[in-house]
Amino acid sequence: MAPPLEQLNYKEVTDIHRKEKNSPDLVEVRRDLYPAFREYLVRLRKESEEEIKKDPLSFKATSMTNEFKKVYNKGNQIFFYRMRKITSMATRASEGAKIDIGRLVEEEREMYEQVLRAINECRDMALEGKAPERRDPAPSGSVCATVDRGQMRRALSMVNGEAQSSEQPEPVDRVLVRILDDLPEIVGIDRPYRMARNDVVLLPAPIGCALIKRGKAQEIVPFWRKPEQAPFP
Repeated sequence: MAPPLEQLNYKEVTDIHRKEKNSPDLVEVRRDLYPAFREYLVRLRKESEEEIKKDPLSFKATSMTNEFKKVYNKGNQIFFYRMRKITSMATRASEGAKIDIGRLVEEEREMYEQVLRAINECRDMALEGKAPERRDPAPSGSVCATVDRGQMRRALSMVNGEAQSSEQPEPVDRVLVRILDDLPEIVGIDRPYRMARNDVVLLPAPIGCALIKRGKAQEIVPFWRKPEQAPFP
């Protein structure tokens, strides 16, 4: 994920913590919350260590050490407040409820999809005796191993239903995939895509690999791109 656009501060962490603690629903947060939080902790640790080297007993050194501990604890609590709500959302989605996932940030969307898939697979196994489908995210010879990270981030935004960049599309490789779930329309790199379960489609690699990452597609690797098998002895 890209580095945070703006630095996080103690007031913002405290505000998010208070709102998340008191709200039964997910609070709207900045899209780069977790990278910004990690950057904030690194910054606090570095500044605290510098002050401790100067004078470990100084008021500033003590204050910065305490701030680090408070920020870490509040961030940890924010995470688990949100995880409990997201788990509940996935459970309700599995029951057939229409869920708005617009307030999930990127890391949370992946977690939500994984929890929802696990609940559905457990339900199918427990109630109907259906074994879960094997989903191999990266077979040998995968195109996805070569996809540029910047292209992947933009593609994940498109798959997540977020705004598409106004930049001209870049030349990209293609990946052949089988779709594992019915999908809403995706604003692709070159054109919109509408796909249903079991469709086999050739997609721009960033889009296809983003769907694979989300557990929504499975890559089909042509035999000529697979590494040669070792001969039998």
